[in-house]
Amino acid sequence: MESKKLLFIVNPVSGVKSKKTAIELLKSNLDDHISYTVVETVRANHASELANQAIVDGFDAVIAVGGDGTVNEVGKALVNSGVALGVLPFGSGNGFARHRKIPIIVKDSIKLINQFSTKTIDTATLNGEVFLTTAGIGFDAHVGWKFSESRSRGFLTYSQIAVNEFIGYKEEDYHLIIDGNELKTKAFVISIANGGQYGNNAWIAPDASMEDGKLNVCIIRPFPAHFTPDIVLKLFSKNLTASKYYQSIEAEKIQIIKAHKYHLDGEPRETNGDLVIQVVPKSLKVIC
Repeated sequence: MESKKLLFIVNPVSGVKSKKTAIELLKSNLDDHISYTVVETVRANHASELANQAIVDGFDAVIAVGGDGTVNEVGKALVNSGVALGVLPFGSGNGFARHRKIPIIVKDSIKLINQFSTKTIDTATLNGEVFLTTAGIGFDAHVGWKFSESRSRGFLTYSQIAVNEFIGYKEEDYHLIIDGNELKTKAFVISIANGGQYGNNAWIAPDASMEDGKLNVCIIRPFPAHFTPDIVLKLFSKNLTASKYYQSIEAEKIQIIKAHKYHLDGEPRETNGDLVIQVVPKSLKVIC
């Protein structure tokens, strides 16, 4: 097989699992035709800087060792570069990896990298900033903000925050323009999905594809409190489309009027203006 030159970018603070074991496994599990370099991030957006330099330095792929935030930072730098994105999933949710069926077990994800089979997928932009899997407003963005402020990581912490914040949460009215069509609605969650899930197999967009040139506008409208277990069950069983409180609309361009807090691949953001979201078809090569 043709030799490959890879850069592994490690986020030392993502998720709850130690990265040291993963780096040791590279020595014994990467094929001989692969040469590689390992670097750690030291600040926000450092992964993007390192990935940009990797393009200049002629690497064949950049491997994000971390969670969806790290995958986003690396991936957005590689858009339309021809350099492939790889993932060793080490985050709290690993939504991108799970959607692309990249193994969560480190040895298996390294084997996938050895094969170096790639596909070119869609990405999306929100006010010009790239995201790979989901962006959204409403309850998921609210929980994302609270989670970012927590000292603990992992699914358990996220779940505890979600349960605590659910009590007393007030749905808001939203004004959207979806491929030129106006929609006004009250919603619990509005998620703009390129990929199907938030992470931990919570499928907000069961029908989403990263290869169809479309985004899915996923709306969960207000529901009675006693329906909460049903909504949660459907979310984790990839059956949310069966809920009468759920709607999904395929679109290429979405505008959300006068938004405030939102998330982008799980990372909290804030604005005082509109959000403009667009699909960018066939723009990122991925090892999967």
